[in-house]
Amino acid sequence: MIELFSLLICLIFTGTCGIQHLQRAGEQQFDLFTSFYFVMVTFSTVGYGDCYPDTWMSRLYVVILICVAFGVLPSKIEALGQTWLERQKSGVDYTNGLAKGEAHVVVTISQLEADFIKDFLDEFYAHPSQQNYLVVLLSPCELDNRMKMLLKIPLWSHRVLYIRGSVLKDEDLERAQLSTAKACFILSARHVTKKNESDEHTILNSWAVKDFAPHVPQYVHVFRPETKIHIEHAEIVICEDEFKYSLLANNCICPGISTYITLLMHTSRGEEGQKSAEPWHKVYGFHSGNEIYDIIVSESKFFGEYIGKTFTYASYHAHKKYGICLVGIKRNSQNSKIRLNPGHSHIILASDRLYYIALTNEESLTDFLKGINDQKEIANFASQIARKGTATLEQLESVKKDAKADCSTGKVRPYMMDSSTEDDYNNGVCKSCGVPCIEDTVVKTYPPVVAYIGTSPTVCHMLKQKRPFCCLQISEPCDHCDFFLPNHYKWKNPAIIVAVDKTSTGLYNLIIPLRAYYRPTHELNPIILLLELEDNETPNPAFLDVIAWFPMIYWMQGKISSLDNLLKAGVCLAEHVIVVQEGARTLEEHLADCSTIITVQKIHRMFPNLNMITELTHASNMRFMQFDANDFYTLQQSKFEKLERRNGSDMPFMFRLPFAKGGVFSANMLDRLLYQAHVKSYLVDFVKLLLGIEQSPGSGFLASIKITQEDLWIRTYGRLYQKICASLGDTPIGMYRTKEMDSSTISTEMDKKLQEERKARRQVVTMQKSSGTGRKKLRELVKSRMKNLGMDEDDYAINDSRKTLSYVIINPSYDLELEAGDIVYVLRAPVKESARGSKMCPKRLLKKPSQISPESMLLTTYHDETSTEILPSMI
Repeated sequence: MIELFSLLICLIFTGTCGIQHLQRAGEQQFDLFTSFYFVMVTFSTVGYGDCYPDTWMSRLYVVILICVAFGVLPSKIEALGQTWLERQKSGVDYTNGLAKGEAHVVVTISQLEADFIKDFLDEFYAHPSQQNYLVVLLSPCELDNRMKMLLKIPLWSHRVLYIRGSVLKDEDLERAQLSTAKACFILSARHVTKKNESDEHTILNSWAVKDFAPHVPQYVHVFRPETKIHIEHAEIVICEDEFKYSLLANNCICPGISTYITLLMHTSRGEEGQKSAEPWHKVYGFHSGNEIYDIIVSESKFFGEYIGKTFTYASYHAHKKYGICLVGIKRNSQNSKIRLNPGHSHIILASDRLYYIALTNEESLTDFLKGINDQKEIANFASQIARKGTATLEQLESVKKDAKADCSTGKVRPYMMDSSTEDDYNNGVCKSCGVPCIEDTVVKTYPPVVAYIGTSPTVCHMLKQKRPFCCLQISEPCDHCDFFLPNHYKWKNPAIIVAVDKTSTGLYNLIIPLRAYYRPTHELNPIILLLELEDNETPNPAFLDVIAWFPMIYWMQGKISSLDNLLKAGVCLAEHVIVVQEGARTLEEHLADCSTIITVQKIHRMFPNLNMITELTHASNMRFMQFDANDFYTLQQSKFEKLERRNGSDMPFMFRLPFAKGGVFSANMLDRLLYQAHVKSYLVDFVKLLLGIEQSPGSGFLASIKITQEDLWIRTYGRLYQKICASLGDTPIGMYRTKEMDSSTISTEMDKKLQEERKARRQVVTMQKSSGTGRKKLRELVKSRMKNLGMDEDDYAINDSRKTLSYVIINPSYDLELEAGDIVYVLRAPVKESARGSKMCPKRLLKKPSQISPESMLLTTYHDETSTEILPSMI
């Protein structure tokens, strides 16, 4: 650029002086400014003709001047253009002059993808405190067309800077001004062939940042758990396999909890689905706006009045009064950890930090009292929309009158019996459910062998004696056991089949929640690992050494795409099938889930009653799960997805039925947990405790309660909240609801179209039956293979039921009516704090008062819903 401008100045100056001098011999006398004007007009090829040279010497001079300009300038301009293009590819340098006085964060990733970066920007700038931050993208790859278009959007053009460079080069880190950055996000490229290599690159990048700027906080994303030991210096580390496998395991304990956690981690205002005509869209979308917040008690208007009261007391009253759910607490001490629902014994202090779930944090309310009242009214209204039968005002008044009568007459309304006595078990059999226990062979202790260094110590159900490796292979008999099929074992609980490509350390995090110490021993489900190994290949001996200490865990070689392998794994007797297959690298990255989707679809058609839980690489592929080209209602969900995308929603796929019911999720949704950690540093630890990845002394744990027809005497979620708090010290946090597709669940117009579609499908089914094709053929195929394998054909049974839809409700409103089949997520108080004891059978949890004997009841008086005081035992 300097050479080009120097050449232009020389040409113009020389031409100006030469013309002015030579024209002194002509008729037209040029002064210096007229000569300058003439040269500029000539070089610009305009040539007005108002002044011109009239001597042959001056004309020859102009011709020579033009020839020199045409011979020299084009090469200089071309060199400048090439340099400018290369400069654009390498990005600009971030200097204080570009954004003086503004803070910035550096984001490093080996491969820039438009969708990936957009998710980061949406989540990062969703918090008001980060609106003034600049984001500096440091990557060794070039920008593709989609990334260029993204960075040109006015919303990001002045907030995002791109620098092409490597984290391993100090000069590139200097260009990004890393030493003055507020944080550094080190992200791993998701679509890679080998994730182990990606983690190795991440480790070196983290070390390079630590060496260059030791004081800059690091937020690191890795794939494998064994990588964490090398980046312990980072402030926040998200291990994808840890969270992914823990979510899949908890989905077997609490159906739909993966959707619950995903919605809870996404920043939303609860506006999704509010413009839809579907009632369940409104309540599901509105409650998805709930998030986790924290506040110190002394600074809180919500919880300031509960200083000196128990945690359970504050949890119930805060939900009743403000519509928020208190879920955790942390003492103001150096070594204190977050505890989820510590129970009745915990007294709230002014210095405690509380964690609660709400639609908004109390600091953002401009009008405090008006804000909480509007929040409750909107929540109650949205919940009433989804009710199957909304209670009338007279019915509610009658309930209150009955409650007052009970209190005035001194009647006792017991909630549950105290089952902490040893009488619940007789010779290892639970009296309530008749299920044998395995307490004689297991003990609650820390695993003697862990899968990787850096795992958190967790107490689990462990075998007293380690099983031989030959007994772990379920499909092969050995000297210790003659069984070779799952039905030979006569398990009382259905099995969980886990189909994976190969063994990995992440599978350890799937086993831990399913064998946690707080789960009753007679409720443990057998786990069968279906591994895609080569012939005569066995899993890693170190992995077998880990699972040999856990009860009822087996493995077998086979592919999930093979019907014979599925039958040998006991799919007919299983309750859940978890599918985790790393997508293959393809020319089109969104086809990486192709094999998984087709395989799961085939299994769903053969075993429609099976609960399939699948992990996909791309969230957009969730629409293909359990795809039915003839299902009118499912296909209509694409319209809602497009509408939400146009409205600017970050989760347009949330109304897809497989995701809403928790049957599928994508691991890239977990990335938002890392992005929010810059504002909510507690969020990662909170989710780890909730999923059982880590355990904290005195902390509660996640569990679920199923509402049956006999439990509907409780009527509303608020009354259930009160009774659970009063009797058990537990805290409800959400609900999983399953409803039939009728006019009370979907819009009337949609219901009419569905009825027409069902009629058309009946005709198609009739034609298929006459021709001997369709589902009947599939059933015959399965039974034929079972017969050849020596299995009982009666184990294969399909219950044809009406089509249903399921969805989660985060922090339901106080007045939400309970329905049969609802599954309530609760944070159970620590076992030592609970009145139910360590051997409580959950099936006795919600019995009516008349079903409990007076000798064993826990005397708990039922109070009026309008009362401001709760049971004295809670204080």
